[in-house]
Amino acid sequence: MKILFIIPLQAHIVNKRGKIYNRVWTPLSEANCAALLEKEGHKVVIVDANAERLRAAEIARRASGFDKIFITSSTLDRWQCPVIDLGPFLSYVKCLREVTDELYITGAHGTVRPQEMLTLTGAKAVIRGEPELTVLELCRNNDLSKVKGISYKSNGEFINNEPQALLDLENLPLPAFHLLPMKEYFYEVLGKNFVLLEGSRGCTSKCSFCLRNMYGNKLRVKSPQKLISEIETVIKKFHVRNAYFMDLEFTVNRGLVEEMCDYLIEKKYDFKWTCQTRFDLIDEALLDKMKRAGCDLIHFGVEAAGDKALKALGKGITVEKIRAGMKMMKRLNMRSACFFLIGAFGSTEEDVQEIIRFAKTLNPTYALFHIAIPYPGTKFHKEASESGGFFSDGNLFPEAYIGKMPLEKIKRLTRNAYIKYYLRPRYILSIIRRGQIKYLYQQTKLFIGFISQ
Repeated sequence: MKILFIIPLQAHIVNKRGKIYNRVWTPLSEANCAALLEKEGHKVVIVDANAERLRAAEIARRASGFDKIFITSSTLDRWQCPVIDLGPFLSYVKCLREVTDELYITGAHGTVRPQEMLTLTGAKAVIRGEPELTVLELCRNNDLSKVKGISYKSNGEFINNEPQALLDLENLPLPAFHLLPMKEYFYEVLGKNFVLLEGSRGCTSKCSFCLRNMYGNKLRVKSPQKLISEIETVIKKFHVRNAYFMDLEFTVNRGLVEEMCDYLIEKKYDFKWTCQTRFDLIDEALLDKMKRAGCDLIHFGVEAAGDKALKALGKGITVEKIRAGMKMMKRLNMRSACFFLIGAFGSTEEDVQEIIRFAKTLNPTYALFHIAIPYPGTKFHKEASESGGFFSDGNLFPEAYIGKMPLEKIKRLTRNAYIKYYLRPRYILSIIRRGQIKYLYQQTKLFIGFISQ
Protein backbone atom coordinates (compact mmCIF):
# COMPACT_ATOMS: atom_id res chain seq x y z
CA MET A 1 0.00 0.00 0.00
CA LYS A 2 1.23 3.54 -0.81
CA ILE A 3 0.69 6.01 2.04
CA LEU A 4 1.16 9.78 2.01
CA PHE A 5 1.51 12.10 5.02
CA ILE A 6 1.14 15.85 4.54
CA ILE A 7 2.10 18.72 6.84
CA PRO A 8 0.52 21.95 5.56
CA LEU A 9 2.41 25.20 5.16
CA GLN A 10 2.05 27.93 7.77
CA ALA A 11 3.08 30.96 5.72
CA HIS A 12 3.71 33.45 8.53
CA ILE A 13 6.25 33.27 11.34
CA VAL A 14 3.53 34.45 13.75
CA ASN A 15 -0.19 33.91 13.06
CA LYS A 16 -2.34 37.03 13.20
CA ARG A 17 -5.14 35.23 15.08
CA GLY A 18 -3.88 34.16 18.47
CA LYS A 19 -0.32 35.32 17.74
CA ILE A 20 0.95 31.75 17.61
CA TYR A 21 4.57 31.25 16.63
CA ASN A 22 4.96 28.82 13.72
CA ARG A 23 8.13 26.79 13.71
CA VAL A 24 9.78 24.75 10.97
CA TRP A 25 10.18 21.74 13.21
CA THR A 26 10.33 18.00 12.70
CA PRO A 27 6.83 16.44 12.34
CA LEU A 28 7.66 13.76 14.89
CA SER A 29 4.35 11.90 15.12
CA GLU A 30 4.16 11.61 11.32
CA ALA A 31 7.71 10.23 11.31
CA ASN A 32 6.61 7.73 13.96
CA CYS A 33 3.62 6.67 11.86
CA ALA A 34 5.79 6.27 8.78
CA ALA A 35 8.30 4.11 10.66
CA LEU A 36 5.55 1.79 11.89
CA LEU A 37 4.09 1.48 8.38
CA GLU A 38 7.45 0.83 6.74
CA LYS A 39 8.02 -1.93 9.27
CA GLU A 40 4.89 -3.63 7.86
CA GLY A 41 6.07 -3.26 4.27
CA HIS A 42 4.12 -0.20 3.12
CA LYS A 43 5.59 2.42 0.78
CA VAL A 44 5.46 5.73 2.68
CA VAL A 45 6.06 9.32 1.63
CA ILE A 46 6.03 12.39 3.89
CA VAL A 47 5.61 15.79 2.25
CA ASP A 48 6.40 18.55 4.72
CA ALA A 49 4.98 21.56 2.93
CA ASN A 50 5.84 23.72 5.94
CA ALA A 51 9.54 22.91 5.69
CA GLU A 52 9.68 22.96 1.89
CA ARG A 53 7.33 25.98 1.55
CA LEU A 54 4.97 24.19 -0.85
CA ARG A 55 1.54 25.56 -1.71
CA ALA A 56 -1.66 23.51 -1.70
CA ALA A 57 -1.87 23.17 -5.49
CA GLU A 58 1.63 21.68 -5.61
CA ILE A 59 0.76 19.21 -2.88
CA ALA A 60 -2.37 18.11 -4.77
CA ARG A 61 -0.25 17.43 -7.87
CA ARG A 62 1.99 15.15 -5.81
CA ALA A 63 -0.90 13.34 -4.13
CA SER A 64 -2.12 11.14 -7.00
CA GLY A 65 -1.52 7.40 -6.89
CA PHE A 66 -1.64 6.96 -3.10
CA ASP A 67 -3.98 4.50 -1.40
CA LYS A 68 -4.41 6.60 1.72
CA ILE A 69 -3.51 10.18 2.56
CA PHE A 70 -3.17 11.61 6.07
CA ILE A 71 -3.03 15.34 6.68
CA THR A 72 -2.46 16.91 10.08
CA SER A 73 -3.95 20.09 11.47
CA SER A 74 -1.32 20.16 14.24
CA THR A 75 2.02 18.40 14.41
CA LEU A 76 3.24 17.05 17.76
CA ASP A 77 4.91 20.33 18.76
CA ARG A 78 1.46 21.97 18.41
CA TRP A 79 -0.66 19.35 20.20
CA GLN A 80 -0.65 21.41 23.38
CA CYS A 81 -1.42 24.78 21.78
CA PRO A 82 -2.58 24.37 18.16
CA VAL A 83 -3.08 27.25 15.75
CA ILE A 84 -6.63 28.57 15.74
CA ASP A 85 -6.65 29.79 12.14
CA LEU A 86 -7.75 26.74 10.17
CA GLY A 87 -7.66 28.57 6.83
CA PRO A 88 -4.26 27.29 5.62
CA PHE A 89 -5.06 23.71 6.65
CA LEU A 90 -8.49 23.77 4.97
CA SER A 91 -7.02 25.10 1.72
CA TYR A 92 -4.83 21.98 1.50
CA VAL A 93 -7.78 19.74 2.36
CA LYS A 94 -9.86 21.32 -0.39
CA CYS A 95 -7.20 20.63 -3.02
CA LEU A 96 -6.64 17.09 -1.80
CA ARG A 97 -10.35 16.26 -1.82
CA GLU A 98 -10.28 16.90 -5.58
CA VAL A 99 -7.79 14.06 -6.10
CA THR A 100 -8.73 11.47 -3.46
CA ASP A 101 -11.55 10.12 -1.34
CA GLU A 102 -9.09 8.37 0.97
CA LEU A 103 -8.28 11.43 3.06
CA TYR A 104 -7.86 11.20 6.84
CA ILE A 105 -7.40 14.01 9.35
CA THR A 106 -5.07 13.92 12.35
CA GLY A 107 -4.34 16.50 15.02
CA ALA A 108 -5.71 18.30 18.06
CA HIS A 109 -8.59 20.07 16.28
CA GLY A 110 -10.30 16.86 15.20
CA THR A 111 -9.61 15.30 18.57
CA VAL A 112 -11.66 17.88 20.47
CA ARG A 113 -14.13 18.76 17.67
CA PRO A 114 -14.42 15.57 15.55
CA GLN A 115 -17.90 16.11 14.13
CA GLU A 116 -17.27 19.71 13.17
CA MET A 117 -13.89 18.91 11.59
CA LEU A 118 -15.39 16.01 9.67
CA THR A 119 -18.05 18.35 8.30
CA LEU A 120 -15.55 21.08 7.46
CA THR A 121 -13.15 18.76 5.64
CA GLY A 122 -15.33 16.07 4.08
CA ALA A 123 -12.60 13.61 5.06
CA LYS A 124 -13.26 9.89 5.20
CA ALA A 125 -12.46 9.87 8.93
CA VAL A 126 -11.00 11.98 11.70
CA ILE A 127 -8.39 10.44 14.01
CA ARG A 128 -8.85 11.37 17.67
CA GLY A 129 -5.78 11.55 19.89
CA GLU A 130 -2.22 10.48 19.12
CA PRO A 131 -2.23 9.04 15.59
CA GLU A 132 0.33 6.23 15.52
CA LEU A 133 -1.72 3.14 16.41
CA THR A 134 -4.87 4.36 14.67
CA VAL A 135 -3.01 5.05 11.41
CA LEU A 136 -1.61 1.55 11.61
CA GLU A 137 -5.09 0.06 12.07
CA LEU A 138 -6.52 2.11 9.19
CA CYS A 139 -3.84 0.72 6.88
CA ARG A 140 -4.56 -2.83 8.03
CA ASN A 141 -8.34 -2.65 7.85
CA ASN A 142 -10.71 -1.02 5.35
CA ASP A 143 -13.71 -1.55 7.62
CA LEU A 144 -13.95 1.73 9.54
CA SER A 145 -16.30 0.22 12.10
CA LYS A 146 -13.45 -1.94 13.37
CA VAL A 147 -10.88 0.84 13.79
CA LYS A 148 -10.51 2.37 17.25
CA GLY A 149 -9.94 6.09 17.75
CA ILE A 150 -11.74 7.46 14.69
CA SER A 151 -14.89 9.42 13.93
CA TYR A 152 -16.66 9.12 10.60
CA LYS A 153 -20.06 9.15 8.88
CA SER A 154 -22.00 6.12 7.76
CA ASN A 155 -25.34 6.48 5.94
CA GLY A 156 -25.51 10.08 7.11
CA GLU A 157 -24.95 9.15 10.76
CA PHE A 158 -21.98 10.51 12.70
CA ILE A 159 -20.11 7.72 14.50
CA ASN A 160 -17.49 7.92 17.27
CA ASN A 161 -15.66 4.61 17.58
CA GLU A 162 -14.25 3.65 20.96
CA PRO A 163 -10.98 5.37 21.94
CA GLN A 164 -7.66 3.96 20.81
CA ALA A 165 -5.32 2.38 23.36
CA LEU A 166 -2.39 4.53 24.44
CA LEU A 167 0.85 3.91 22.63
CA ASP A 168 3.72 2.15 24.41
CA LEU A 169 6.65 4.38 23.46
CA GLU A 170 9.06 1.48 23.87
CA ASN A 171 7.42 -0.24 20.88
CA LEU A 172 8.14 2.62 18.50
CA PRO A 173 10.89 2.10 15.94
CA LEU A 174 13.25 4.97 15.20
CA PRO A 175 11.19 7.76 13.61
CA ALA A 176 11.46 7.77 9.81
CA PHE A 177 13.76 10.80 9.68
CA HIS A 178 15.09 9.51 6.34
CA LEU A 179 11.75 10.53 4.76
CA LEU A 180 12.05 14.15 5.94
CA PRO A 181 14.00 17.16 4.59
CA MET A 182 16.19 17.16 7.70
CA LYS A 183 18.36 20.07 6.56
CA GLU A 184 15.33 22.38 6.57
CA TYR A 185 14.54 22.15 10.28
CA PHE A 186 15.85 24.76 12.68
CA TYR A 187 15.12 26.60 15.88
CA GLU A 188 16.01 30.28 15.72
CA VAL A 189 17.56 30.33 19.18
CA LEU A 190 19.51 27.07 18.83
CA GLY A 191 20.45 26.74 15.19
CA LYS A 192 20.18 24.44 12.17
CA ASN A 193 20.85 20.68 11.97
CA PHE A 194 17.90 20.49 14.34
CA VAL A 195 15.49 17.73 15.35
CA LEU A 196 12.61 17.10 17.74
CA LEU A 197 12.83 14.12 20.07
CA GLU A 198 10.68 12.96 22.98
CA GLY A 199 11.52 11.00 26.09
CA SER A 200 7.97 10.86 27.41
CA ARG A 201 4.40 11.61 26.47
CA GLY A 202 1.79 13.01 28.84
CA CYS A 203 1.83 15.31 31.85
CA THR A 204 1.45 15.10 35.61
CA SER A 205 0.19 18.69 35.98
CA LYS A 206 -3.43 19.86 35.79
CA CYS A 207 -3.23 23.37 34.35
CA SER A 208 -6.69 24.67 33.46
CA PHE A 209 -5.68 26.28 30.16
CA CYS A 210 -3.57 23.47 28.69
CA LEU A 211 -4.96 21.22 25.95
CA ARG A 212 -3.85 17.70 26.86
CA ASN A 213 -6.38 15.62 24.88
CA MET A 214 -3.76 14.37 22.44
CA TYR A 215 -1.63 12.87 25.20
CA GLY A 216 -4.04 10.59 27.03
CA ASN A 217 -4.53 10.46 30.79
CA LYS A 218 -1.20 9.11 31.99
CA LEU A 219 2.50 9.76 31.69
CA ARG A 220 4.44 7.32 29.51
CA VAL A 221 8.24 7.30 29.54
CA LYS A 222 10.85 5.80 27.25
CA SER A 223 13.71 3.83 28.73
CA PRO A 224 17.03 5.69 28.89
CA GLN A 225 18.52 3.09 26.54
CA LYS A 226 15.88 3.78 23.87
CA LEU A 227 16.21 7.55 24.05
CA ILE A 228 20.00 7.36 24.02
CA SER A 229 19.87 5.12 20.95
CA GLU A 230 17.73 7.69 19.14
CA ILE A 231 20.13 10.49 20.10
CA GLU A 232 23.10 8.44 18.90
CA THR A 233 21.38 7.80 15.57
CA VAL A 234 20.39 11.39 14.81
CA ILE A 235 23.88 12.63 15.66
CA LYS A 236 25.77 10.03 13.66
CA LYS A 237 23.41 9.33 10.75
CA PHE A 238 21.65 12.67 10.29
CA HIS A 239 24.38 15.00 11.57
CA VAL A 240 22.05 16.66 14.07
CA ARG A 241 23.69 19.25 16.31
CA ASN A 242 20.63 20.78 18.01
CA ALA A 243 17.54 19.17 19.52
CA TYR A 244 14.39 19.95 21.43
CA PHE A 245 13.01 17.24 23.71
CA MET A 246 9.29 17.92 23.30
CA ASP A 247 8.15 16.36 26.58
CA LEU A 248 5.66 18.51 28.46
CA GLU A 249 7.68 18.05 31.68
CA PHE A 250 11.08 16.71 30.64
CA THR A 251 12.64 16.53 34.10
CA VAL A 252 9.68 14.83 35.79
CA ASN A 253 11.54 11.56 35.24
CA ARG A 254 14.86 12.48 36.80
CA GLY A 255 16.41 9.07 36.23
CA LEU A 256 15.89 9.29 32.47
CA VAL A 257 17.37 12.79 32.31
CA GLU A 258 20.39 11.95 34.45
CA GLU A 259 21.24 8.81 32.52
CA MET A 260 20.92 10.64 29.22
CA CYS A 261 23.11 13.46 30.53
CA ASP A 262 25.77 11.04 31.80
CA TYR A 263 25.92 9.51 28.33
CA LEU A 264 26.25 12.89 26.57
CA ILE A 265 28.89 14.10 29.03
CA GLU A 266 30.93 10.97 28.41
CA LYS A 267 30.64 11.19 24.61
CA LYS A 268 31.42 14.94 24.42
CA TYR A 269 29.39 15.37 21.24
CA ASP A 270 28.94 18.74 19.57
CA PHE A 271 25.27 18.61 20.56
CA LYS A 272 23.13 21.36 22.11
CA TRP A 273 19.60 20.80 23.31
CA THR A 274 16.61 22.35 25.01
CA CYS A 275 13.55 21.11 26.85
CA GLN A 276 10.44 22.23 28.68
CA THR A 277 9.83 21.71 32.39
CA ARG A 278 8.65 23.33 35.64
CA PHE A 279 10.61 25.34 38.17
CA ASP A 280 9.67 22.86 40.90
CA LEU A 281 11.15 19.99 38.88
CA ILE A 282 14.72 21.33 38.82
CA ASP A 283 17.54 21.81 41.32
CA GLU A 284 21.08 23.08 41.01
CA ALA A 285 22.70 19.65 40.84
CA LEU A 286 20.41 18.54 38.03
CA LEU A 287 20.81 21.82 36.12
CA ASP A 288 24.59 21.61 36.40
CA LYS A 289 24.57 18.10 34.93
CA MET A 290 22.17 19.17 32.16
CA LYS A 291 24.38 22.10 31.26
CA ARG A 292 27.50 19.92 31.11
CA ALA A 293 25.52 17.56 28.84
CA GLY A 294 24.76 20.35 26.36
CA CYS A 295 21.47 21.80 27.63
CA ASP A 296 21.56 25.37 26.34
CA LEU A 297 18.03 26.60 27.03
CA ILE A 298 15.03 25.59 29.16
CA HIS A 299 11.39 26.57 28.59
CA PHE A 300 9.19 27.26 31.61
CA GLY A 301 5.47 27.97 31.82
CA VAL A 302 5.19 30.76 34.42
CA GLU A 303 1.80 32.08 33.20
CA ALA A 304 0.85 34.35 36.16
CA ALA A 305 2.49 36.64 38.73
CA GLY A 306 0.84 35.80 42.05
CA ASP A 307 0.13 32.72 44.12
CA LYS A 308 -3.64 33.27 43.96
CA ALA A 309 -3.59 33.49 40.16
CA LEU A 310 -1.27 30.49 39.87
CA LYS A 311 -3.63 28.44 42.02
CA ALA A 312 -6.63 29.50 39.92
CA LEU A 313 -4.79 28.27 36.81
CA GLY A 314 -4.06 24.91 38.44
CA LYS A 315 -0.31 25.45 38.16
CA GLY A 316 0.54 23.83 41.50
CA ILE A 317 3.56 26.09 41.99
CA THR A 318 4.35 29.26 43.93
CA VAL A 319 6.01 32.55 43.06
CA GLU A 320 8.75 31.74 45.58
CA LYS A 321 9.56 28.49 43.74
CA ILE A 322 9.63 30.30 40.39
CA ARG A 323 12.01 32.96 41.71
CA ALA A 324 14.29 30.33 43.27
CA GLY A 325 14.41 28.35 40.03
CA MET A 326 15.26 31.41 37.97
CA LYS A 327 18.10 32.30 40.36
CA MET A 328 19.55 28.84 39.81
CA MET A 329 19.35 29.28 36.04
CA LYS A 330 21.20 32.57 36.24
CA ARG A 331 23.89 31.28 38.58
CA LEU A 332 24.67 28.65 35.97
CA ASN A 333 24.37 31.18 33.10
CA MET A 334 21.72 29.05 31.37
CA ARG A 335 19.24 30.60 28.96
CA SER A 336 15.56 30.54 29.82
CA ALA A 337 12.28 31.09 27.99
CA CYS A 338 9.30 31.95 30.19
CA PHE A 339 5.69 31.92 29.00
CA PHE A 340 3.01 34.23 30.40
CA LEU A 341 -0.76 34.20 29.83
CA ILE A 342 -2.73 37.36 29.05
CA GLY A 343 -6.52 37.29 29.48
CA ALA A 344 -6.92 34.13 31.52
CA PHE A 345 -10.26 33.39 33.15
CA GLY A 346 -11.15 36.17 35.59
CA SER A 347 -8.01 38.25 34.93
CA THR A 348 -7.99 42.06 34.86
CA GLU A 349 -5.77 44.76 33.39
CA GLU A 350 -4.00 45.08 36.74
CA ASP A 351 -3.20 41.35 36.60
CA VAL A 352 -1.53 41.94 33.24
CA GLN A 353 0.54 44.83 34.60
CA GLU A 354 1.59 42.59 37.49
CA ILE A 355 2.65 39.91 35.00
CA ILE A 356 4.81 42.43 33.12
CA ARG A 357 6.44 43.58 36.37
CA PHE A 358 7.06 39.98 37.39
CA ALA A 359 8.56 39.13 34.00
CA LYS A 360 10.95 42.08 34.31
CA THR A 361 11.97 40.94 37.79
CA LEU A 362 12.64 37.39 36.59
CA ASN A 363 14.37 38.75 33.47
CA PRO A 364 14.50 35.48 31.46
CA THR A 365 16.40 35.39 28.20
CA TYR A 366 13.09 35.17 26.36
CA ALA A 367 9.69 36.23 27.65
CA LEU A 368 6.65 35.12 25.62
CA PHE A 369 3.32 36.80 26.31
CA HIS A 370 0.38 34.91 24.84
CA ILE A 371 -3.34 35.51 24.75
CA ALA A 372 -5.02 32.78 26.81
CA ILE A 373 -6.85 30.83 24.10
CA PRO A 374 -9.92 28.95 25.43
CA TYR A 375 -9.29 25.66 23.64
CA PRO A 376 -12.26 23.28 23.64
CA GLY A 377 -11.43 20.35 25.87
CA THR A 378 -9.76 22.47 28.57
CA LYS A 379 -11.05 23.44 32.00
CA PHE A 380 -10.59 27.07 30.94
CA HIS A 381 -13.04 26.60 28.03
CA LYS A 382 -15.55 24.89 30.33
CA GLU A 383 -15.30 27.65 32.95
CA ALA A 384 -15.65 30.32 30.29
CA SER A 385 -18.66 28.60 28.70
CA GLU A 386 -20.46 28.42 32.04
CA SER A 387 -19.50 31.85 33.35
CA GLY A 388 -21.98 34.07 31.57
CA GLY A 389 -19.20 35.76 29.63
CA PHE A 390 -18.60 35.07 25.95
CA PHE A 391 -15.93 34.20 23.43
CA SER A 392 -14.32 36.76 21.17
CA ASP A 393 -15.70 35.25 17.97
CA GLY A 394 -17.92 32.50 16.65
CA ASN A 395 -15.13 30.43 15.14
CA LEU A 396 -14.75 26.76 16.00
CA PHE A 397 -11.63 27.75 17.94
CA PRO A 398 -12.14 31.27 19.35
CA GLU A 399 -9.22 33.59 19.94
CA ALA A 400 -10.03 34.67 23.49
CA TYR A 401 -12.49 34.66 26.36
CA ILE A 402 -14.17 38.01 26.95
CA GLY A 403 -14.71 38.43 30.65
CA LYS A 404 -13.43 41.61 32.27
CA MET A 405 -11.53 42.84 29.19
CA PRO A 406 -12.57 43.18 25.52
CA LEU A 407 -10.45 41.51 22.85
CA GLU A 408 -8.87 44.72 21.59
CA LYS A 409 -7.66 45.54 25.10
CA ILE A 410 -6.26 42.02 25.54
CA LYS A 411 -4.40 42.37 22.24
CA ARG A 412 -3.12 45.84 23.12
CA LEU A 413 -1.93 44.71 26.55
CA THR A 414 -0.17 41.70 25.00
CA ARG A 415 1.58 43.90 22.46
CA ASN A 416 2.59 46.39 25.15
CA ALA A 417 3.97 43.57 27.28
CA TYR A 418 6.48 42.72 24.54
CA ILE A 419 7.43 46.36 24.08
CA LYS A 420 7.84 47.01 27.81
CA TYR A 421 9.87 43.86 28.32
CA TYR A 422 12.25 43.86 25.38
CA LEU A 423 12.88 47.58 24.85
CA ARG A 424 14.68 47.97 28.17
CA PRO A 425 18.34 48.94 28.50
CA ARG A 426 18.64 46.42 31.35
CA TYR A 427 17.43 43.62 29.09
CA ILE A 428 19.84 44.47 26.26
CA LEU A 429 22.70 44.73 28.74
CA SER A 430 21.82 41.36 30.27
CA ILE A 431 22.02 39.73 26.83
CA ILE A 432 25.45 41.26 26.26
CA ARG A 433 26.71 40.32 29.75
CA ARG A 434 25.66 36.69 29.25
CA GLY A 435 27.48 36.55 25.93
CA GLN A 436 24.23 35.93 24.06
CA ILE A 437 24.38 38.80 21.56
CA LYS A 438 24.46 36.25 18.71
CA TYR A 439 20.77 35.51 19.37
CA LEU A 440 19.67 39.15 19.16
CA TYR A 441 18.88 39.08 15.43
CA GLN A 442 16.59 36.06 15.79
CA GLN A 443 14.87 37.64 18.78
CA THR A 444 14.29 40.84 16.83
CA LYS A 445 12.52 38.94 14.04
CA LEU A 446 10.20 37.25 16.52
CA PHE A 447 9.63 40.50 18.41
CA ILE A 448 8.45 42.20 15.22
CA GLY A 449 6.14 39.28 14.46
CA PHE A 450 4.53 39.42 17.90
CA ILE A 451 3.98 43.20 18.03
CA SER A 452 2.79 43.67 14.42
CA GLN A 453 -0.94 44.26 14.03
